[in-house]
Amino acid sequence: MKCIILCAGYATRMYPLTKNKAKALLKINDNCVLDLIWNNIKQSTSLISEMFLISNNLYYQDFLKWQNKQKNSKEIKVINDGTNKVEESLGAVSDLMLALKNEKIDDDVLIMAGDNILDFSLDYVFEEFAASSNSYILYYEEKDEKKLRKTGVVQIDESGKVIAMEEKPQNPKSNYAVPPFYFIKKKDLNLILEIFNNKKVDSMGEIIVNLIKKTTIKAIKMKGKRIDIGSLETYNNIVNKYINV
Repeated sequence: MKCIILCAGYATRMYPLTKNKAKALLKINDNCVLDLIWNNIKQSTSLISEMFLISNNLYYQDFLKWQNKQKNSKEIKVINDGTNKVEESLGAVSDLMLALKNEKIDDDVLIMAGDNILDFSLDYVFEEFAASSNSYILYYEEKDEKKLRKTGVVQIDESGKVIAMEEKPQNPKSNYAVPPFYFIKKKDLNLILEIFNNKKVDSMGEIIVNLIKKTTIKAIKMKGKRIDIGSLETYNNIVNKYINV
């Protein structure tokens, strides 16, 4: 199984902090955001044999330095998407496509955004995914409608099958929010390549919005919280220990 972590965004909402530093490399205590994500994955499963990290050209060398500090650095490959400024951004899905095509990935994959921290282990998700023939997403219950309007929202049937998903809906049809962590079966990778070939798409949620039209996606409830490092306020609250990670 492979892991793909998308870190090629420019995080303009967090300027000036991210003007010259990738959001995924921002410090949290003795670690950085990316450390917390990658350590969680490694501690959750032994299924991941290789990790691909997608960077832009501006932060590429910084991510190579991060890679060289890892004990398992040979299992990590940093991919440069060639962009140097936000106006050139390929978008999250296009960066994913770059990795799938250039690395000829033909395996089960975990696709993750590089700015979300979890306070729980993913071990139970990996176990269920490995025993199933279906791709999986995670979800959690969100009561704040304003927050639902800023994320993916799914509808799920009694068997756990995703029957509908909207990205940042104005009128959410459920209170099931979806973080950008997708467990995708090898058989569904070709569908992603087919659906998004030569399309520039920024929102990761569009992967699931389109996949559920062609294959079965199951949803599994999160056992804890996710913290989206999407604003200076959230990051400062973590650094100042108002939010525990």
